Amino acid sequence: MPEENDLRLQEVGSGMAEVDVLILRGQLDDAEMTLLAMHKQNPDFADICNKMGQLYFQKGDYLRAKEFLAKAVRLNPDYTEASLNLAVTYNEIGKYKEAKKVVDQARERVRRKNIPIDPFIAGKLANKHKEVGDIYRELGLMQESADEYRKALTLSPGFADIQVKLGVALREMGHIDEALDIFSTTATKRPDYLDARIQLGITYFSRGFVDRAQDEWEEALRIDPQYSKALMYLSFIREQEAF
Repeated sequence: MPEENDLRLQEVGSGMAEVDVLILRGQLDDAEMTLLAMHKQNPDFADICNKMGQLYFQKGDYLRAKEFLAKAVRLNPDYTEASLNLAVTYNEIGKYKEAKKVVDQARERVRRKNIPIDPFIAGKLANKHKEVGDIYRELGLMQESADEYRKALTLSPGFADIQVKLGVALREMGHIDEALDIFSTTATKRPDYLDARIQLGITYFSRGFVDRAQDEWEEALRIDPQYSKALMYLSFIREQEAF
């Protein structure tokens, strides 16, 4: 009945507010007991399962966190926040492939529905793709690494650090011109992000264009006279010229 459903929703809302206060006070055990009672009465509420997953993650019980977050996603496959929380939990316990799968599925559901992603959620998803890309790069899987960075940038095009990571991956794959274009564009759009200019200089240097490399590192030093990477590379060039 509609009235019963409204009352039930009000009770759940009140209970969730109480849980938030308990968590804020650091009373995690009390919050857990309250949530368990709520879950027993409302086992089909995805919000309760998501909150339980977050609580268990905070308590370091990642397996129980995974259990409840997975249930939240089963109850509501379009629950982007729960999907992201589940991916973070998988990542925490070393299940990187599962984390990537959850993120990809959430992203695909949003894409199919053509629903704009909240910028905060998009940023968190982008960082998750970046983390997976970093893992691929550490394993020497540069193409897979670049693919993850591109997915991240589709969600958050303005993340300069991910732009640079993509450029580095492309450079290591031998796609020098594409890497140069990414570094140059990022350095122009984000002059405060000096690593873009540093990587641009490294790429020029690797091609034998020492003067261009020096120009980029000197520009970085002009922006920040104490920037250690620029100082190090310029010192190296001067030492080489002395021989």
